[in-house]
Amino acid sequence: MSSRRHTDIALIDEQGPLPRRTLRAAVTDRAAELAALGLRPGDRAVLCRPNGRRWITDYLALAELGAVGVPLNAASAPDELRHAATDSGATLVLTAEGPGPPPPPPPDSEDTTDTTDLTDLTDIATIAYTSGTTGRPKGALQTRHAVRLGGENITRRLALDPGDTVLSPLPLAHTYGTNVLNAALSAGAALVLLTRFTEEAVAEALRRHRPTVLAGVPTMYRRLLARPGLPLESLRCSLSAGQPAGEPLARAWQERSGAVFAEGWGMTELAGLASLTPADDPGHPGTAGPPVPGAGVRTGEDGELLVRGPFVTPGYLGSPEATARVLTPGGELRTGDVGRVTDDGGVTVLDRLKDVILCGGYTVYPAEVERVISSHPSVAAVAVTALPDAVRGEAPQAWIATAGGGAADEAAILAHCRAHLAPYKIPRRTTFLPELPTTAGGKVARGRLPR
Repeated sequence: MSSRRHTDIALIDEQGPLPRRTLRAAVTDRAAELAALGLRPGDRAVLCRPNGRRWITDYLALAELGAVGVPLNAASAPDELRHAATDSGATLVLTAEGPGPPPPPPPDSEDTTDTTDLTDLTDIATIAYTSGTTGRPKGALQTRHAVRLGGENITRRLALDPGDTVLSPLPLAHTYGTNVLNAALSAGAALVLLTRFTEEAVAEALRRHRPTVLAGVPTMYRRLLARPGLPLESLRCSLSAGQPAGEPLARAWQERSGAVFAEGWGMTELAGLASLTPADDPGHPGTAGPPVPGAGVRTGEDGELLVRGPFVTPGYLGSPEATARVLTPGGELRTGDVGRVTDDGGVTVLDRLKDVILCGGYTVYPAEVERVISSHPSVAAVAVTALPDAVRGEAPQAWIATAGGGAADEAAILAHCRAHLAPYKIPRRTTFLPELPTTAGGKVARGRLPR
């Protein structure tokens, strides 16, 4: 049941509670300030601030003006900020130091964006830069309608209302974090926003604010499960997205918290989630639920999931070749995810197509192996990648961080794998690290693992 403690509060951050009327007034004032700086509908502004009310005020003010936000993680390197500003054609950069002009491109800049399509972006809310795993980050265009649907679909599926309090440690610069913000705003719920995720910060927020909904990624939930004594009794629903959680984690969290584990599946190019478990019909734990209203999901070649709907990106800014690679002639998005769609429409995501390991004629999905290894009590985080194999072509390799920095017991972990996996799925090599590198969104950054 929803709490009624925060019905007049829009946001609770490290500065304290922020009433709705105060937020509305701040947004109106900020929009006037940005307009006085020359920002007009369709103009781009890079938003590179830490999580907090100033980020939200700037974001909503840009929307009120009809300008285009270019969100970047506050920890972005100068070169990353420069690339986004140059590539997007931004006229303004909003940082913790205040508004300013975009940095000039370096003399030997390789940014070659075709700016001829920048004349009218008034229907675009956001240019969201991808992680750049295949080269320079690309700016995915997100329409105003798609961004609105991204929030509303979460609101409807989780049955959010003004009595809910939503706890989010997600970065606002990430599409998932923005979705949760927009869901809370559209529902009239209070958003408890953390500057960043730590187990201690989440535990304190759970005690102080008694949220009814928690949003996170699977890595966060695994770390929280390893922490005893969390006050979870106020939760009715826990939202997970960003990567497949898997049945063991979903069941373990539901058993520990007593809350529905609502798993969603989406990506930057969809401006949100394509499927999401309804809070009132959780179905089978470990699946990503049925498609959201307006979404069509099917499997194409090699089991790749294809999505159609009003939230599919129009494309990547100034990159028609990249756009043609991800959009079918019929306008479906090639997601790059391998999965299944059941007869009743439920979506199960198995892995990223590019991460699949081909081992002696067998297909190994790293996410499946990761779910088994992560269910061992000594494991805090795990990533499985392909290891070249002279006989089989490839074999699984596991990178493991142990819970609490404890001693690694390779024999016990491999025995656990043998009990739950076919022989060809068992890691050929295991490497133990103090911690695994993660992205700003909380996912393991495979590309930054040692080579």
